[in-house]
Amino acid sequence: MANPLRQLLRPKSAADYTAQLVADEEIKTALDIGCGTNSHLSRFRPGVETTGLDAHADAIDLARERSVHDHYIQANILEDEIDEQFDLVTLYGLIEHLPKTDGLRLLDRVEKLSRKYILLETPHGFVPQGPEFGNEFQRHHSGWFIHEFEGRGYTVHGTTGTRHLRGYMAGPRFNFPGCLLCDELLTLLLRINCKPKHAFNLVAIKDVRGVPARHGKEAQP
Repeated sequence: MANPLRQLLRPKSAADYTAQLVADEEIKTALDIGCGTNSHLSRFRPGVETTGLDAHADAIDLARERSVHDHYIQANILEDEIDEQFDLVTLYGLIEHLPKTDGLRLLDRVEKLSRKYILLETPHGFVPQGPEFGNEFQRHHSGWFIHEFEGRGYTVHGTTGTRHLRGYMAGPRFNFPGCLLCDELLTLLLRINCKPKHAFNLVAIKDVRGVPARHGKEAQP
């Protein structure tokens, strides 16, 4: 059983930020792009109707077998047309697997699929990763930084410990006993949720509806 104090003090994760959006009860439909065989969205069913999208048939088949989502789409998000729109579109650990030019195209496409929110999680900067588990698609091809998301209207948070003590696949960066425990303490001291420059992972959230105007024409001089 998890230590209650440790649970209370732990920084928010991508799943926590997803839960915050869903808690406002604005989210009725959600699309998980690059869903794989698991999803942070599953826990919000049946209140949220979820759809998993993946380019790989095996991933879709296994997700369906596990009843991860309500609906499934096998498609290449950069090439195939998706006719639906969703209240929330998520990309957990996806964009870093694409070259930067394709990643930018992906962001453009995702903004057309969302009616309300986009939430994505990605490593902070370029973190090398090879074809893990024999899967070439696990390789990282790009790194992403805070200013790139903020420049597109996203609010950026930090997650998954610090970039100072975490390395390959978010494991310990240095080979000394207690490295990850030290990282937990440093995470609290550096307040990575609100100071993402120190974080290993970034969570970027955008309300595609923008900021509504507060003053009418009559308020203009």
